[in-house]
Order: sequence, then structure tokens, then C-alpha cells
Amino acid sequence: MNEHEEKGIQELQDEGEASSPAEESPPEEAGEAAGESVDQALQEELARLQDELNRFRELYLRKLADFENFRKRKEKEVEDFRAAAHADLVRDVLPVLDNLERALAVPEGDGSGIRAGVELVLRQLKDVLTRYGLVELNPLAEAFDPRYHEAIARQEREDLQRDQVLEVLQKGYTLRGKLLRPALVVVGVPKKGESSEGSEEPGSGETDGSRGDPWAP
Repeated sequence: MNEHEEKGIQELQDEGEASSPAEESPPEEAGEAAGESVDQALQEELARLQDELNRFRELYLRKLADFENFRKRKEKEVEDFRAAAHADLVRDVLPVLDNLERALAVPEGDGSGIRAGVELVLRQLKDVLTRYGLVELNPLAEAFDPRYHEAIARQEREDLQRDQVLEVLQKGYTLRGKLLRPALVVVGVPKKGESSEGSEEPGSGETDGSRGDPWAP
């Protein structure tokens, strides 16, 4: 065999090897691997989105609670501001009430028309202040309550079983449930004696919420 023939045979072998199909992976295995990769990516993305959703939900609830607390605090501040503003107004008007009532305490004479006018003004003024939340404290013959009454004198009485207001020297007032001015009163107290020792009735000498006997040393 000459050199020319050997070269032809070699070329034929090279062409055969080039034309033979290359080894490839089975299509089923490739599809399964790709599907598993996609499923894993989807699961990771779903977990990330769920965590983010939970984070935003917690943030929303916290902000909602903060806003609700802020709203309640502002409402209370506005209410306190209104009460303080009303208190200043009413406190300045109280001397007018006192003077009108002193004028009405004068016995009637020829000035009956003046008295009727004063009564009208007093009634109108009280109506206005009542709309602002003013409540009069006139505790005559009621039990003495140191929370709302200021005693400037006391009298011992045998006919009393508890501390009682005998005379109101100046009326007190509350504004929207808060004490604006205590009533100035004269208090009658049970006279201590042999008949009263050991026989004091429960609750005598004080009212619910009081600080006990205000005359105790």
C-alpha cells in the first residue's frame, strides 16, 4: 500500500468519526432536573414574599395602635384645654353671682322693681353658666363633706348624730365634675357626753370618701 492509499483511508476514518452522533443525556433526566430547580426557586420566592407580608402586617398594626393612642391623647388634651378655658371664665364671673345674691338678701322695700330686675339677671346668668357645666353647691342641712365643704366654724349640738352643715356662708361650685370652689360653711357636730360614749352610730361624723372627723386634733 502506497502513501497515497493510506492517506485516503485515514480521511475516510476521520469523516466517519465526525459523522457519528455525540453522546447526549437522556431528555427525561434533564427535564426532571430543570423542574426541581424551578420548584425550589418558587418556594424560596414564596417564603420571601410571606416574610415580607408578615413584616408589613406587623408594621401596619403598630402604626394603627400608635395613631389610636395619638388620637385619644389629642382628644383628652382638647377637652382639658376647654375645661381650663371655661374655668377661668367662670371663676371671674363668680363674684358677680355673689354680689347679686347679696343684693337679693336685702329685705324688700320700695325698690321691689329693682329686686325683680336683679332676680331676672341672676337667673339668666345662672342659666348661662349651667350650660358651661357649672353646678352649685348649697349643702345646707347636708352631711359635712371635706371634699366639697370648707368649715370656718363649728357648733356642738345635742340633737345631731353626725357632722352637719348648719349654715352656708358662701356657696361652692363644681365645673364639669371638678371642684371649682368649696362651699364655706358652719358645721354642727354632735355634742360629746356620757350618753353618746360607746353608742355612736356607724358612719356618723363622716361621709363616704371623706377624710374622717375634720375637727380631730
